[in-house]
Amino acid sequence: MTVYAIVPGQLVPSIRVRDERLRVVRRGPVAAVVSESARVRSPSPANLRRHDRVMRALAGRVPAILPVRFGTSMAEDELTFVLTARRAAFIRALAHVRNRVQMTVRVPGARSPVPSSAVPPMRAKSATGREYLLTRARQAAAARAVPGFEPIRESVRRWVRDERVERRGTVASVYHLIPRTSAGAYRRAVEHTSAAAGVTVVVTGPWPPYAFGISD
Repeated sequence: MTVYAIVPGQLVPSIRVRDERLRVVRRGPVAAVVSESARVRSPSPANLRRHDRVMRALAGRVPAILPVRFGTSMAEDELTFVLTARRAAFIRALAHVRNRVQMTVRVPGARSPVPSSAVPPMRAKSATGREYLLTRARQAAAARAVPGFEPIRESVRRWVRDERVERRGTVASVYHLIPRTSAGAYRRAVEHTSAAAGVTVVVTGPWPPYAFGISD
């Protein structure tokens, strides 16, 4: 079966999206939304759009959702084991995304301003706990650094509950987890601040919290 998402176990309605018939596998306070289809779909643009339509329909019906990576498939006994074994982690993650959505800001031409050689590697045995913490802090700062983005980040700080930064080539994607009700205000703040700062960005959303879901 294909696994779409992890959701609260007690709050899931039945749902059918186009030709996709979905059901719920529950284990106490958590559940998985699955499709009985045994068909393995390739990650084509059409299939990815179809997957997103299903995810959006689900996200509109539940207060919290953890999207599962596209193409995830497992037998029901394996799935029930995962739901049981990772129950506590799923409960915490569902609380984190509850009534929240993802906004995505893409910044073209945003190479990392900090070359990897400038950040010292983590040593197996740091001299002190302070050195260890400073190294971790430098690594975290380097991962989050996007040239020209700091004014935008500051303008939306009041709404952001979590952040992920991903780079592909010269495009940086900043994913923000924000309250559902703040999507309009967030978008206006990004557009106003980026225009004032002369930074080219593309803002999209609200999306289901793909960057904050389950990857494995």
